Amino acid sequence: MAVVNSKHLIEAKREIAIPFELRLQLVDGDTVSMTIVEIFRLLPGKRIVARAKYKGGDVLAKIFLGKTAARYSEKDKSGINLIAAAGVRSPELLFEAQFLDGDGVVLGFQFLYDSVSLEAKWNTAHEDAERVDVLTRAMIIIARLHNQGVVQTDIHLDNFLMSESRIYTIDGGAVVRKSDPPLATSLSLENLSWFFAQLFPKYDELVPIVLPAYEAIRLWKPDPDRIVRLREQISHSRDSRKKSFLEKTYRDCTRFICRSSFFQFLVCERECYDEEFKELLENIDNYISKGKLLKQGNTATVAQVKLSGREFVVKRYNIKDFWHGVRRAVSKTRASKSWTNAFHMEFLGIPSLTPVALMERRIGPFRRTAYLITEFVEGPDALTCLSNRNHFNGEVEALATILVGLSESKISHGDLKATNFLMAQEGPIIIDLDAMREHKNEKQFERAFNRDINRFMRNWENDPNVFARFQKLLPETYDS
Repeated sequence: MAVVNSKHLIEAKREIAIPFELRLQLVDGDTVSMTIVEIFRLLPGKRIVARAKYKGGDVLAKIFLGKTAARYSEKDKSGINLIAAAGVRSPELLFEAQFLDGDGVVLGFQFLYDSVSLEAKWNTAHEDAERVDVLTRAMIIIARLHNQGVVQTDIHLDNFLMSESRIYTIDGGAVVRKSDPPLATSLSLENLSWFFAQLFPKYDELVPIVLPAYEAIRLWKPDPDRIVRLREQISHSRDSRKKSFLEKTYRDCTRFICRSSFFQFLVCERECYDEEFKELLENIDNYISKGKLLKQGNTATVAQVKLSGREFVVKRYNIKDFWHGVRRAVSKTRASKSWTNAFHMEFLGIPSLTPVALMERRIGPFRRTAYLITEFVEGPDALTCLSNRNHFNGEVEALATILVGLSESKISHGDLKATNFLMAQEGPIIIDLDAMREHKNEKQFERAFNRDINRFMRNWENDPNVFARFQKLLPETYDS
């Protein structure tokens, strides 16, 4: 087994082979060794969170690397102390150690066996009663922290773990004291808004249901105006989170690899970026020509491509002629717009195509041909699926839910024909997103969305049964 130091871990970036051994010196001067057997989180060159074998048992090891290691480890310890002082559980800090060779600090914490994050509990919830339980548990913990003037600046459900029916708060590095106890109302609502903003907008209706659990701990009397203020804050915080989320889809990070050169820009889901997928990217036009052609037009060519055990749809946005190329060279490509809009849909929880890679051929700042690769979805389009049917299994309602979701987020599609919905086994998804637009002006949105709905409803003019079902489900948006 390799024995590594902090320099090796920094230089390895994401290419760290496990298991590996660390040689450390405890605060009391003793020299010990630790074996890293599983990596949970990796911030290349800066931090590793892992499961480690230490003195015959498991510990959660937080490894801080480089010249900032001491500062960030102290910040983490300070946050853990603040959590404890608020009467909130956190995994026990068992030891602190330094690398024998190089700049690095390791904090060893109690390992919580069979723990599950509240995020995981939320994602597996099937009913609102289960979701309310998850949020209520979080509300109680957050209120206790706020009573002590303490906030978790990176607040989300993954930072709360459940083990043996007990809730533990983790990530001390993001816990700070904002004020003398108790936390002011304005700061409290701001922090709560960041928490609720992580949820899809459709769950905002749960906020008034779970907030009383928070208010009870804070000894606050119910106040309708407080709910109004909190809702406004949630909207603002969600916009900020969305902007940050979408920016990450264009840079190298845990989820994506990003490569940029004078002649090409590429961003790709990291888990898909293996040798076979690299071959696809390097010979993408050849794969399109050999794949199953789904669409051939002047402005776009779409093909279904098979790799080992995986299927993708590759869409090439063509340049029709010289002047079309000149106009497109200095503007955002349609592939890039589709990429952004697909992740916007993911952020809002609206089912859409799943993007895998975006590639643009460039000459310096000038864009040329662009490609969008998405996961292949098996299923007919909505027009084929629903036409001339008398019996339905929730398909119309599922499609209407997507349309309502777009409406609530003030998003127009731009070409909302029925063939731009695929009826997958898991439910319908919306595709062809390059003309999709989010509107800030209410009147502009109403005009654009009304055009969308009228375009959609024209698909069913000769199918009264389907037409009537949609008209009933969309009474506030469809202008007949």
